[in-house]
Amino acid sequence: MLLFSVLYIHSKGQEITYFGDVKPILDRHCVSCHQVNEIGAMPLTTYEQVSAYGKMIQYVTASKLMPPWYADATYSHFANERILTDLEIKKISDWVNAEMAEGNEMQEKPLQDSIFNGLTQRTADLVIPMAESFEQYGIYLDQYQVFVLPTGLREDIWVDGIEFVPGNKKIVRFVSISVETSDKFESSDQWDPRYGYFSFGGLGKTPDQPFWYTWSPQQKTTFFEKGAAKFLPRGSKLIVHVHYGPTGRPQKDSSVIRLYYPPINPDHIIFSAPLINPYTLTTDSLFIPAETKKTYHAIYTVPYDMEVMSLTPQANLLCRSWEVYAKLPGQSSALKLLKINDWNFNWKQTFHFETPLFLPEGTEIHALAQYDNTLDNPCNPADKPVDFGWGAHLFSELFFMHFEFKAANTPSPKVMMVTDPVGSEDSLKIKVALGKTYFAEIQIRDQASLDLVLVKSARYSKGCHVITAAISHLPHGNYTIKMIDKSGKTLAEQLFIKMRDTGL
Repeated sequence: MLLFSVLYIHSKGQEITYFGDVKPILDRHCVSCHQVNEIGAMPLTTYEQVSAYGKMIQYVTASKLMPPWYADATYSHFANERILTDLEIKKISDWVNAEMAEGNEMQEKPLQDSIFNGLTQRTADLVIPMAESFEQYGIYLDQYQVFVLPTGLREDIWVDGIEFVPGNKKIVRFVSISVETSDKFESSDQWDPRYGYFSFGGLGKTPDQPFWYTWSPQQKTTFFEKGAAKFLPRGSKLIVHVHYGPTGRPQKDSSVIRLYYPPINPDHIIFSAPLINPYTLTTDSLFIPAETKKTYHAIYTVPYDMEVMSLTPQANLLCRSWEVYAKLPGQSSALKLLKINDWNFNWKQTFHFETPLFLPEGTEIHALAQYDNTLDNPCNPADKPVDFGWGAHLFSELFFMHFEFKAANTPSPKVMMVTDPVGSEDSLKIKVALGKTYFAEIQIRDQASLDLVLVKSARYSKGCHVITAAISHLPHGNYTIKMIDKSGKTLAEQLFIKMRDTGL
C-alpha cells in the first residue's frame, strides 16, 4: 500500500499542467502578440483561452508555423528570436493529448524580463505623429501604405533612442522608417487620394537613409550604446512604410514616433544601408523569366573595420530563401550570419545580433537568394508565370540586404564626417565638423579599389562645413568616401551607395 502511494505521488508530480509547464512557454514566446488589443488573432493569457484553442496551438507549434520566426536557428542566433525548443513543443503536445490539466497557480514560474529593447524612464525629445488616421480597408488582406511625416527640424540632430508606438496594435505588423530631405515623395503622396500612398514591396523611390529604423510587434524602445547615435538632418522627413495585417473589419491606425537625443554628440555614427544590392551581383542584373528558378549571388568587400548590429532582408513574392555569410581575411571557415529557408514576404523581420558582430577590413560578405518563378511557388502572384524585372511592385522583384553598422575604429576627435549613405542625385553634400584647420581633399573609392578625387585639396578652417561633390560621372554602385589630409592620412571615411531613384 505504501509503495502504491509513493508511485501515485510521483506520477502526479510529473503531470504536465497549464500553470506549471504551458503558461511559462506561452508567456515567453507568444503573449507579446496574443493578448487583448495586440496583433495576435486571439488572446492566450488565461487557462480558459488557451484550452479552448488547445488543438490549434498543438498544430501550429508542432508544424512551426508559430511563433512566426523564419531564420534558421541551426545556422545563427539573434537577440530577438522567438523559437520553441523541441522540448517546449513536446510539452505543449503532451499537455493537449493528456486533456489539458489546469494545475495550480502556485506552480507558475516567474518570467524573466527580456533584455532586448528595454523600457526607460526618459522623456522623448521629439514626438512625430501621423497627421491623421488611416483607415485599413483591406478586409482579410494585407495592406502596405507609406506616410510622409515632416520632422519640423530646423537644425541637424543626433538620435540615440527611437520608439515606434502603433496606434492600432491589432493591425500594425511591420514598419520601416527611412529619411529623406527632398520633396520627391510628395508626388506619390498626392497621387493616392487617401492619407499616405500605397506601395507594395518598397517605397518606390530611393531615400537618403533607407531602413533608418525598423519595428515589429516584439519591440519597445530601442536605445543605442553610449557614444553611438543616428543622424537626422534639418528639414528631413520620415518616410514610414507600414505593413497592415489582415482584419475582419475596417480599422483605423494613427501611430506615433518618439525620438530621444543623447546628452552629448556621439563618437560613432550608426548607419543603415543596403550593402548587398543589385550592384554587388556576381552575375547579370536581377531578372527572373517565366517558368524559371534562379539563384543570385552577391559579394560586398568591407572597406574598413566595422561592427554590424542587425540585418534586414528585402525581397518580394518570388524569393524563396536567403543565405548570408562572411569570409574573414586569413580564415578558411565562413562566419554564418543569416539563413532563411522559407522566405515569407508577409512576415518581414529585422534580425538583431546578440552582440555587435566585428567584421575587419577586407571581409567578404556573401549573400545568396533563390527565386522561383514557376507554379511550384505558392506565392507566385501570376496564375501563368510572367517575366519579372526589377521593382517594388506586385509583379516585380527586389534584392537587398540592409545592414545596421558603425565603424569599429575610434574616430579622430578632431574630424566628424556625415553624408547620406545612399544617393540617387548628381551631386552629394558632405557635412564635416573639424576641430582644427586642415588642408584636405575628398576622395571616393569603388569596390575595385580605384581612388578618384571628388573635391580638390583646399583649406578647411575649424568648424562645420557642407562640401558639395559632383557624382554624375560615377556609375551606380558601392563606394567609400574619404577625407585625406596633405600627408595622405585618412581623417574620416564613410560608405556610400549610388543608386537609381527607383532602386528601393
